[in-house]
Amino acid sequence: MEFRFIRTGKVSSINYKECSARVEFDDAPGIISKELKVLLGHSNKEKSYSMPSIGEDVACIFLPHAPSVGFIVGSYYSGINLPGETGKIKYIIFPDGTKVKYDLESKILEVSCIGDVNITAAEGIKIKAVSLEVDAETTFKQKVTGVDIYSPVIKTDKGDIDDHLHKDSLNKNTTPPLG
Repeated sequence: MEFRFIRTGKVSSINYKECSARVEFDDAPGIISKELKVLLGHSNKEKSYSMPSIGEDVACIFLPHAPSVGFIVGSYYSGINLPGETGKIKYIIFPDGTKVKYDLESKILEVSCIGDVNITAAEGIKIKAVSLEVDAETTFKQKVTGVDIYSPVIKTDKGDIDDHLHKDSLNKNTTPPLG
């Protein structure tokens, strides 16, 4: 068979630790490549990691002076496997349905996670917005140590927090919050 610098095929096996995979080529059914390194965005001080899936269509390149040495440059959509959403957007959808999407026209970042979301910061987390809505169906926990929380008005289903009163130990209304 004539040497080809660029070949396409389907991923047949993956070596996650080595960031490599084997490919069955479209032009030679039944022929499986040696392990080919998967090209990634970064691999030094800044790192990225995303491996193709078994059966995924990929494009491969090979070195002219060493035809058995090659790389998987990326995957591509084919006629039977097309993207679910298209347009001026960028997104990643994971096998369990978790999705991170950014719409470049509406400027909306959407994160939809099937499991928990954990955010950890060494110093602090700042949220700045014109409005903030928290919709917790079961529990909303708040723990603040050594800091005052200020809000001009906090609205609940039972009215504004600034408008309600608590009972003291003698079952008398306490004074309204001081502002």
